[in-house]
Amino acid sequence: MDALFVGRSAAHQWASVASLSKIASAWSLNNAAATTLARFGSPLAANCSYGKLLSREGRNRARSTRKTDLLFSASGVRRGVRLFAAMASRDASAGAGAVGVAAGNEDALQFAKIDNRRFLHVVYRVGDLENTVKFYTECLGMKVLRERDVPQEKYKNVFLGFGPEETNFAVELTYNYGVDKYDIGEGFGHFGISVEDVHKVVDLVKQKGGKVTREPGPVKGGKSVIAFVEDPSGYKFELIQRPKTPEPLCQVMLRVGDLDRSIAFYENALGMKLLRKRDNPDYKYTIAMMGYGPEESSTVLELTYNYGVAAYSKGNAYAQIALGTDDVYKTAEAVRNHGGKITREPGPIPGINTKIFAFLDPDGWKTVFVDNEDFLKELA
Repeated sequence: MDALFVGRSAAHQWASVASLSKIASAWSLNNAAATTLARFGSPLAANCSYGKLLSREGRNRARSTRKTDLLFSASGVRRGVRLFAAMASRDASAGAGAVGVAAGNEDALQFAKIDNRRFLHVVYRVGDLENTVKFYTECLGMKVLRERDVPQEKYKNVFLGFGPEETNFAVELTYNYGVDKYDIGEGFGHFGISVEDVHKVVDLVKQKGGKVTREPGPVKGGKSVIAFVEDPSGYKFELIQRPKTPEPLCQVMLRVGDLDRSIAFYENALGMKLLRKRDNPDYKYTIAMMGYGPEESSTVLELTYNYGVAAYSKGNAYAQIALGTDDVYKTAEAVRNHGGKITREPGPIPGINTKIFAFLDPDGWKTVFVDNEDFLKELA
């Protein structure tokens, strides 16, 4: 038997689910409301005090035992239509929000194409500042660019590099008074330096009493001649034999647990380009070079994935990379939209008014974006 909805009077006519479109039309529901009806079904039953769905045989019993049973009352229909409208409004708002996010993402991507982004410096803590500076200058050929001692807060910074900070990447060494050792962890890999003669630099490191952890030779799975040395604080440097370049301080290597995820994040959130990707199945690792310029003449971020390793300990030595941008607010929005965890909202630093923001990538590596104009004012 067909199932029927029981009504209280002629004013409350029999209805079926198929007739709901007529109700929607009668109450002038808009397209969004009709869409909601199609998606969620009838909300009217929720507004019925005594609605029952009965077979034809049970209809008389229902009338005799509870004549007040009904499915639809006039007020119930009105409430149902209002619910339709509310649900439609919610859907419309959600749709508008999604469109807004998509538009924001597109704006951020377009801004990234014209933004003057570059690597500024990398920050890490050292326990032996004097000998570390000596190693960098005498063995690696860096120059001290500036120093900052803050005795009231018990720390000192030394910036070193191969060229002025206005144009070149630098390292920022942080020494905290009285702390002579840090845990570098397993996630940080190394810094890369481009040199014209790897053997010559390795010989110099040995003469100065430095530590060579890998003798010069071809890279695993490749032809580039490299070597590894270690500074007095335990940080590794990869020496890469290349022709002379305007940016010798050429790499920061970090290990990640999901390479494709990291590539997508650095492309979409930070506007970097995937410069090169190489898989080495014989040695069970894959690398991706990310950056804002050619690998041979600018600093790049080397992301390394070791097969089957999803997470790494980070220790407390390596701190962060600082990048430059023309607008920290727009860049922060892009990072937020693509899943970056903002740890410091964009805005000026009290006292010096340099605008920055900080965030963590999907693996927990910290990056700070600095306003380009403000950064140059700091250096002046």
